[in-house]
Amino acid sequence: MKHSCTSRAVAELLTQVGRLAHSRGFTGGLNPAQWMALRYFSQANESVATVMKFAEHYGSSRGTASQSISALVRKGYLARQPSRGKKSSHVLALTEAGRALIAQDPINHLIDGIEGLPDSKKPVFAESLEFLIRYLFETDRDHGDALEPSE
Repeated sequence: MKHSCTSRAVAELLTQVGRLAHSRGFTGGLNPAQWMALRYFSQANESVATVMKFAEHYGSSRGTASQSISALVRKGYLARQPSRGKKSSHVLALTEAGRALIAQDPINHLIDGIEGLPDSKKPVFAESLEFLIRYLFETDRDHGDALEPSE
């Protein structure tokens, strides 16, 4: 399938990929924002396994991050544990149920598609996506708009 390489055509293709990936995020009783949080905490070490660090990483407000995390705690996929470093704070960790669910992560389908790309194209693809993400965050910040995942 050959496509035009105009910026608009690429943006439309990227939007289609995002829509398809986003729609798969409504599985396993979670929404896309909750899957994003579950992924984050499945990889986070204790020093960054907090609501604040999660919010910073994804450029969301603390309140939005807290809502997704609270839902995962209520559903039994995340647990709050005392921090070893700070006695008055806690960190978040996946429970056994959370580890079982992350093994069925719907993002795996997208990963399988990316695996099909030639190895020589993956670094350019990743750099391009990182550039676009930084650009969108910076321009939204300049305009006072916050990019936040859906609840």
